[in-house]
Amino acid sequence: MADKRISRSPSTPMLELGLKYEPEYRGEVKQHWNVTFAHQKKISVYGKRIMARVIDQIRDNDYQLREYYQLHISSIIEGTDIDADTAYSKIKGALYELADMKWEFESIDRKEWYFRHLLDTTKEQRVGYKDGIITILLNPQLAPYLVKAAHYSKFPLHGYMNLKSWYSMRFFEILAAWHDKGRWEVPVEEYRQYMDCWYEYDKRGQVKKGKDGEPLLKYPNTKLLIDNTMKEPEKELAGTDYEFTFTPIYETTRPTRGRKKIIRFRFDLKKGPTLKDIPDSWLENSATGSIIQRLREWKVTDANIVKYAPILKQEGALELLRAWDLKNRSNRHIDDKLRYCNAAFVRAGKQALEDTKQAKLDAKKEAAEAQLIVQQALNL
Repeated sequence: MADKRISRSPSTPMLELGLKYEPEYRGEVKQHWNVTFAHQKKISVYGKRIMARVIDQIRDNDYQLREYYQLHISSIIEGTDIDADTAYSKIKGALYELADMKWEFESIDRKEWYFRHLLDTTKEQRVGYKDGIITILLNPQLAPYLVKAAHYSKFPLHGYMNLKSWYSMRFFEILAAWHDKGRWEVPVEEYRQYMDCWYEYDKRGQVKKGKDGEPLLKYPNTKLLIDNTMKEPEKELAGTDYEFTFTPIYETTRPTRGRKKIIRFRFDLKKGPTLKDIPDSWLENSATGSIIQRLREWKVTDANIVKYAPILKQEGALELLRAWDLKNRSNRHIDDKLRYCNAAFVRAGKQALEDTKQAKLDAKKEAAEAQLIVQQALNL
């Protein structure tokens, strides 16, 4: 009996998945707010890393999505200790997740919602993996959220790619969107949806219910929700720009007796908001205000003053101003103040930052050596 299975026609081309272009990265993900705050399903960190690398390839001057995006497997597993065989299975699992993934969007008034599949598996060019190269085809209907996005947040890939928890990655993305405010405050119900801890659904998309007829929640107890979704991010984001402190906010009144219920979560960034403009308090202060005025006269931009003045402090800024005055009085006159002074200011700021980091490392080393000496003395 003839084999009833359908065989692939020899005339149909088997499209290869080899590298067609060399990926270029800018080191940050520019993501539409609707994507950041979409109700995303929890997936592996490898799936999140793949998407970050793809979005990182989208440029500000792009007008449409590429036909496909490619990346080296090494860009996904760098910083890990997994071997080649394990890496293959991790990437295969991540591609399965991404192929099934849908982003759910909801209007602000919550009167409508819709979802979009993330990847496009309908094209002849295939989503897949070959010889260390991953090929991704994004759903073209997502272009408004990825190309020329009007409302977006940005977060750096440095640090993000080494996170080992999906919850940490979600915190990283969301806190980056609130970085200019310095804090994120959210109702518990909304937090659950952002962290994929809302109602459990069956295969038909219907809410699962318990024996009492009530909808089933993932981590239904608030303490379980806190322990299982915040502990890892709190640990992994320590020491980064998105290190945070957590404060539960309780209801102010309660109609019945009993412990007050937590109704909101508040997350404060330890480093505070990122300044974009020079604060009025700096300008109103007699000492700092005069320094800022002089820096502006030398064409140092407000953006650079905001970023590096706190690192250089008054002494560092005054030293630069004195150097420029002396140089301008000599035969080496500064002709292009905008270019020269900004470059010098940024260079000095970065050097001061490195010096501060090194001083902290040296202090830590000296403390460890002193502790060792004390311990040795106690053991005599």
